[in-house]
Amino acid sequence: MSDLNKLYKQQVLEHNKNPKNYGQPAHWTHHAEGLNAICGDQVHVYLTIQDNTIEAAHFAGDSCAISMASASMMTELITGQSTFDALHLFASFKQMMSPEGLPDAEHILGPVACLVSVKKFPSRIKSALLCWYALNAALNGQATATTE
Repeated sequence: MSDLNKLYKQQVLEHNKNPKNYGQPAHWTHHAEGLNAICGDQVHVYLTIQDNTIEAAHFAGDSCAISMASASMMTELITGQSTFDALHLFASFKQMMSPEGLPDAEHILGPVACLVSVKKFPSRIKSALLCWYALNAALNGQATATTE
């Protein structure tokens, strides 16, 4: 097993078992719900934004291990980022998960880049993308997002 696959498995298991920033916070400024109708994943992304900086990011929902791990890692990555940078991270993650890929994924996305291993299971790519689409929706003032 390659080092990337080992890291992927370790990260997914850890973030699924002990998700970071899980739960609906008492206060937030931006929110969106992401739905994947095919597999039934549902995720809510809650952001606290002040002066175009994401001060806090949380998520909640009912989803598979890959979706849960992706959301957990995403909230860690975007906390403290500008909204502009968070939108760039969304675009980078989406490109990484596309057939073309993202050559500099590890440099741009850090530990989140291990989720590229999901591409070996095409039916699970939307699970990894769901929270990112919800993030994009929340940043753009939309209430819902879908991977369809």
